[in-house]
Amino acid sequence: MKRDYDIVVIGGGHAGAEAAWAAARLGASVALVSMDPHKIGQMSCNPAIGGLAKGQMVREIDALGGLMGRAIDNAGIQFRMLNRSKGPAVWGPRAQADKYKYALEVQRILLTEHNLEVIPGEVADIETVPTGEGEGESSGSSAGKIVRAVTLADGMRLTCRCAIVTTGTFLRGLMHTGESKTEGGRVGEAAAKGLSGCLEKMGLEMGRLKTGTPPRLKRESIDFAPFELQPGDEQPMPFSYLNEYGASSTYSTSCTSSASPGEPGASPAASALGLSAQVRWLPPLPQICCWLGATNVAIHEIIRANLHRAPMYSGQIASTGPRYCPSIEDKVVRFADKLSHQIFLEPEGLDTDEIYCNGISTSLPRDVQDQIIRLVPGLEKAEVLRYGYAVEYDMVWPTQIRSTLETKRVAGLFLAGQINGTSGYEEAAAQGLVAGVNAAKYAAGQPVDFILRRDQAYIGVLVDDLVTKPPTEPYRMFTSRAEHRLHLRNDNADARLTELGRSIGLVDEDRYARFNARKDEIANGLAALNGQKIDGIAATDWLRRSETNWKSLADKCPALAAIDPDVGRQIEIRIKYEGYIHRQDRQIERSAQMEGKLIPRSVDYTKVVGLRNEAKQKFTMFTPHSLGQALRISGITPADVSVLAIHLDRRER
Repeated sequence: MKRDYDIVVIGGGHAGAEAAWAAARLGASVALVSMDPHKIGQMSCNPAIGGLAKGQMVREIDALGGLMGRAIDNAGIQFRMLNRSKGPAVWGPRAQADKYKYALEVQRILLTEHNLEVIPGEVADIETVPTGEGEGESSGSSAGKIVRAVTLADGMRLTCRCAIVTTGTFLRGLMHTGESKTEGGRVGEAAAKGLSGCLEKMGLEMGRLKTGTPPRLKRESIDFAPFELQPGDEQPMPFSYLNEYGASSTYSTSCTSSASPGEPGASPAASALGLSAQVRWLPPLPQICCWLGATNVAIHEIIRANLHRAPMYSGQIASTGPRYCPSIEDKVVRFADKLSHQIFLEPEGLDTDEIYCNGISTSLPRDVQDQIIRLVPGLEKAEVLRYGYAVEYDMVWPTQIRSTLETKRVAGLFLAGQINGTSGYEEAAAQGLVAGVNAAKYAAGQPVDFILRRDQAYIGVLVDDLVTKPPTEPYRMFTSRAEHRLHLRNDNADARLTELGRSIGLVDEDRYARFNARKDEIANGLAALNGQKIDGIAATDWLRRSETNWKSLADKCPALAAIDPDVGRQIEIRIKYEGYIHRQDRQIERSAQMEGKLIPRSVDYTKVVGLRNEAKQKFTMFTPHSLGQALRISGITPADVSVLAIHLDRRER
């Protein structure tokens, strides 16, 4: 085993896997250090990828050349497009996963990269030296230290030019079930204790957050009859553009009612309906159904009667949990007028009896959890395989990182994932990719400048929010956070980002050739559409109507019938959204000047004449990279930015 690397990635969760993959693909020699290499890519909580806004980020990761989309396509056991009742801008692809096969698929993909080596162990220390004593300082960095090496708990020393910390919930992780407390980042796995102290010694300010998980039940002990069947889409949509581009053939799958709904082998919605389906892409794994149930008044009464035993209410947990993914005890307290809350029963895999009880995340004592479960119709005899628990963990306040995810105090030290105060696999993977690209640039002595704009990607919204509005609770992405969401659709992530992925070196020849072929198909389809008329109306105007779609257009116009339906879907969305997108384009153009005015890192805000003291303090703390980002900092006014702009103009002259 070698002992010298360009980059050491600490942690093998979703952020770590994506960071290691991106950096290695860009030519850096990478060591991925994981306490248990067999757990790389593991789904600690919900066995699913995607959802509203999250699905858009997965497609963006894939368009840039990341691995999450490829992994879930090969490990998905139910695919659904959420929010179809609304416009395509807010549709969210989601896939239920076989969580064990998903982790294996992530590990398999990582093993194909020859620049990457996986090392088992726990990181005890990150060695730094004063700036100037080592090489590899990021361009224009004002950090006082740089990374030199990483030391493991067993004494092994790995020299490196930079390090990426992606430790998830393991930094001083503490799990709570009622009054019981156990050290660990997830069940059966020890906490990482030494690294928090190391980060504090570097001068980084640490915080403490909390997340939670629901109980898992034994499948054969459940009576599913009282639950409502939740099938997947009849025509599943892949996450990876490689699969979408490659789905040029129409596959047939037999879907008969003889298959037991919800059983492995049964097709999605068609299984329940006894229909046959034509799908354009066929998932490699058998597809399953989930089930929908609900809590009731009796359950809520038991929860209220035992709040004094809930760690969040007894004072045992002082840290902040996720507002948008609350525990069942939080729901009962915050929404006291609601008589029920939804419960989704989700299989955790094809070869396991584990059923994930989505919707009742809890840290209540085991005996209380038993009572809650028994009062759900169909769960009267359910056997608990694992009780729900909450986990507290250390994080670093993201005011201390740049938009590149490099820390301000230590050059060559990057942070990604839950350590930055986020929640969710998708948010973690998105940060991992950004950190991996910038770390590879840093190691190669190139400018560390891979920053996605808010109008360019949900990933850009995520990172910009972190560095301008530090989260007081675990950050979760929503479509409402993106002011340019008409642009940031799941269907056009390749058009937005593949060229960029190609320019930085993550998109290979095969993907780029497929992307260009699809782009040509869309251009040819638009050309074929021009000049066509339906009932005397221009086909583009006819298609712009809300009640029409590409299929009905192709049925009426034989000249368009030969166009790939996926290409037609893209054309339809473009035409229907054309007017709205033009308006949003003008908004983006107006803000482009502010975004393009970069702020040198060497600016001393205390010397900006006419700037309010609060603005001086906040600019010094957040160190915005542009005037546009400066304006988004909480408490900053347009007048503050105008004063700063005048100062920058004078400075340039």
